[in-house]
Amino acid sequence: MKKHSLKAYLSETRSRGSVKRTVKFDDKEIWWDISGDDSILPPRLTVHDIAATGLVFFAMHHGKNLHVDGPVSASLLENLEDLVVSWVNWRPDLYQRISISAAEEVRTPRKSSPSVIGGQAVAAFSGGLDASFTAWRHVSGEVGRRNKKLIAGVLIHGFDIPIDAHQAFETTYKTAAESLRSLGVPIAVIKTNWRAQTSVNWNLEFGAGVSTCLRQWQGMADTALLGSDDDYRNLALPWGGNPITYAMLSSSDFRVVYDGAEFSRTEKAEGITDWPTGLRNLRVCWQGPLTGKNCGICEKCLRTKMNFLAVGAPLPESLSGLPTVWQILRIRTRRASQLPTLEEIIETGSERKIAGIWLAALKVSLLKNKLSMRFLR
Repeated sequence: MKKHSLKAYLSETRSRGSVKRTVKFDDKEIWWDISGDDSILPPRLTVHDIAATGLVFFAMHHGKNLHVDGPVSASLLENLEDLVVSWVNWRPDLYQRISISAAEEVRTPRKSSPSVIGGQAVAAFSGGLDASFTAWRHVSGEVGRRNKKLIAGVLIHGFDIPIDAHQAFETTYKTAAESLRSLGVPIAVIKTNWRAQTSVNWNLEFGAGVSTCLRQWQGMADTALLGSDDDYRNLALPWGGNPITYAMLSSSDFRVVYDGAEFSRTEKAEGITDWPTGLRNLRVCWQGPLTGKNCGICEKCLRTKMNFLAVGAPLPESLSGLPTVWQILRIRTRRASQLPTLEEIIETGSERKIAGIWLAALKVSLLKNKLSMRFLR
């Protein structure tokens, strides 16, 4: 049976301090409104790769072949074939096998700035622990041959913070900009309706959404850095952020990198303790009543507090207030892969001989969550 096709048309408009790119398809459109200093705005479009990465999950879900009416990197199209078959195998209930084509396939050899070892990168920067660790370690030059020069930290409006949450985003922008400024890295903002218009399952698709935002800088940077969530010891599939499918979202001239996965979350917390501005502006919360700041009591806020406690570090100002025994006992994990994140806090705290009733409470909480997960199976 012949599949229907989804045809995508990409265009851009430019003005001082702003670039807007729009993909029209069927009777819909998705857009990315990019703002920042003129010196770090994306270059003019030469390939339409963002149309392919931005619509691949939508096309798979609706069982429509995707055709981009413009030039697309041949290396990206090849990698996306792998992306499609991987997700069809992982989640056949959500995605169907499709083909992806373009009006023109172009060869894009890998380019790198000759003055910078490892090349130039843009990094997703939400102000969270993973993003902060990625920015801090690359600016500090602690990544060896993989070290990148950050030309911009990119803050996205429309993903964890809804498009209409203006005050929350303004709060987030101020703290993120201050953190990046302390590192000498400029900030760029992308406001987009991608999640609202195309995402079917955010937990599985966010990697494509974030990497498409960073791919706007293709031709100016050669790498997109996305801070890892799970470390290599505890990778969980299928999940939207992982080193396997990030490679499949890459092209020969623009790599999408799952950065920092050799470190646990507790090791990342310890890794930024020498960055006072980053600590003061750390934003890990997404479910509290005041979006844009940490609520201090949700699972992620409590877990991050314990990441710092496990290495004997004082709690950051942004996460003040020691977790109570009752709060720790009430922690509920949402997925099995979260259990190792609690286990490694206990292991690190025990190895460091950290004393505190919070550690005993966490051991009980972990056991309760393990029993709950087993019962749910």
